[in-house]
Amino acid sequence: MIPQSNAGDNKARYRYRDLWLLIFVHLQILAAFDVSKKQKLDTLAVNRTNNFEDIVSSTVITGTGSRINNNPSLLKRAKRKAITNALVLAMIDVANENGEIEYIKPYWNTYYCQTSLTSTEGLYYCNWCKNRWCATCCGIRKAHILNKYYPIISTWKEPHLLTLTLKAVKAKELDSRINQITKFFKRINDRCKKRHQRGKGMKIMGVKSLECNFNATKQTYNPRYHIITPNRQTALYLKQEWKKECNKYSFQAGEKGQDLRRVNNTERDLVEVIKYGAKILSNPDPTHKRKRKKGDMTGLHIYANALHTIYKAFDRHHLFSSFGFKLPEVVEHESTERIVKEFEKWQYSPKLMDWVNNDTGKLLSEYEIDGYLE
Repeated sequence: MIPQSNAGDNKARYRYRDLWLLIFVHLQILAAFDVSKKQKLDTLAVNRTNNFEDIVSSTVITGTGSRINNNPSLLKRAKRKAITNALVLAMIDVANENGEIEYIKPYWNTYYCQTSLTSTEGLYYCNWCKNRWCATCCGIRKAHILNKYYPIISTWKEPHLLTLTLKAVKAKELDSRINQITKFFKRINDRCKKRHQRGKGMKIMGVKSLECNFNATKQTYNPRYHIITPNRQTALYLKQEWKKECNKYSFQAGEKGQDLRRVNNTERDLVEVIKYGAKILSNPDPTHKRKRKKGDMTGLHIYANALHTIYKAFDRHHLFSSFGFKLPEVVEHESTERIVKEFEKWQYSPKLMDWVNNDTGKLLSEYEIDGYLE
C-alpha cells in the first residue's frame, strides 16, 4: 500500500522544485555568457537593429500606380475626394436618423478611401473602397468599362441611344419600382432570345445601365435604363417590347417617357450610359435647364437624403451590363505586390482638401476648391 502525502510534504516538494528551476535558469545565463566569448553581445544587438530598420524603411505597394507630375487627373481626384467626403458625412447622418446602421460602416469606408497615399518613382499608390457612391472609385470604374466596351461599340455602324422608363414615384415606392423594371427587361430579353432561336425574331444586343434621377421640386424618383444598340431597328424593337410589357401590367409607359436618338459621338454617349447610378450634384429644378460650361456647378446641390434612398434601392442590382454578345476573353493580370525602400507617405487632410507629405508638409495636388463648390 502506497502511503498518502500530507500537506507539509507537498509544500517541501514545491520548494525543491522551485530551487531546481532557479538553478536551471542560472545555468542558462552562464551558457549565454560563454557563447559571448566567441561572438560579442553588442554585435548581435546591431544585427537585430539593422533588420528592424530594414522593415521600417520599406513599404509594400500594389498595382500600377498613377503619375504625379503633370497629371491633370490628380486635381480632379482631389475635387472628387472633397465632394465625396461631404456627401458621405451627410449620408451617415441620414442613416443614423433612419436607424439604418448597416449603411454606416460602408459610408465610413468611403470617407477613408484613399486617405493614405504612397509615392515612389514618380507614381502614387493607394487603396480604394469601390463603393457606388464614391466619386473617385466610380471614375476609375467608368474608365475600366470604357476600355472594355469601346473597341466593340465603335465597330457598330449605326449605334443608337435608347432610354426606357416609367412614371416617376415617391421614395417609398422606389425599391419596388426598380425591382419591376429590372424584371421587365429580363423578361423582354429572354422572350426575344427565344424568338430568335426559333427563327421568329431578330437578335437583340447592346449595353445597358440602370440610373435614377431625383426631382427636388416634386420630391420624386425616376429610375430608367440607358441602352446603346448597334442600330435603330434593334432600338425600336426593344422600345416596342418595353411598352407592351409595361402596359401588360397596367404600368404607364407612354411614348413621351421613352427617348431614342442616333449616337453621334460613341465615346461621349458610352460615358453617358456608364455614369453609374445617380448624379451626386443635381439641379433643384430639373425643368429649368440651361447649357452649362464644363466645370460650372452654379445652382447645383447635393441631396444626401435622396441619394441614400437611391443607393438603398440599387442594393443587389447590377447597374451596368451587356446583353446579346460576349466580350473577348482577356487574361486578367493579378495585382502584383512589391517592396520599395525609397518612398514618401501622404495623408489626406479634410481641412486642406489635399494630401500632405508626412515629413515635409508639402501638398500633393495643390488643389484649390472653387468658391461656390465650397
